[in-house]
Amino acid sequence: MVKSTPVYPAAAPPARKLARDGESRLMFDASALTKRYASEVGRNRVLTLMETASDLLIAAHCKTEVASALLRRRREGSLPTAEFDRVWAAAQNDVADMTVVPLDARVERFAFSAMELGPLRAMDALHIGSALVGRADLFVTADKRQAQVASSMGLPTELIEN
Repeated sequence: MVKSTPVYPAAAPPARKLARDGESRLMFDASALTKRYASEVGRNRVLTLMETASDLLIAAHCKTEVASALLRRRREGSLPTAEFDRVWAAAQNDVADMTVVPLDARVERFAFSAMELGPLRAMDALHIGSALVGRADLFVTADKRQAQVASSMGLPTELIEN
């Protein structure tokens, strides 16, 4: 059941700490990364994972997908314009500190393989391909089908429940 509290927290997400030795490289897809900016189920787990990672990875198209999710919420009225401006600025700052895995032929080959294994949208498959090429130690998503396919490809995966 969804709470009637505001979708977006009043305070900006906490700043990520500097990388420490012995930690892992985590890749977040857009469904998981968007939770960083929303007061919804799974947000606390996303924040915890982000704090423990030595390197945060995202696919080349992830920032665009996060923008799409936030803009949709603004259009629907669940995210006031001033709040959108604040969380979008925070998202852009966060992404600037993350390692972006560029879209290349290897990413596309893995994405194709992922789509052969399960009914994925192209963007979801590109996240999996990027995680494999980026050699992520853990792939984090809130999409059940995507998590199942990623796991079947041997990618350590954590599904953030909605």
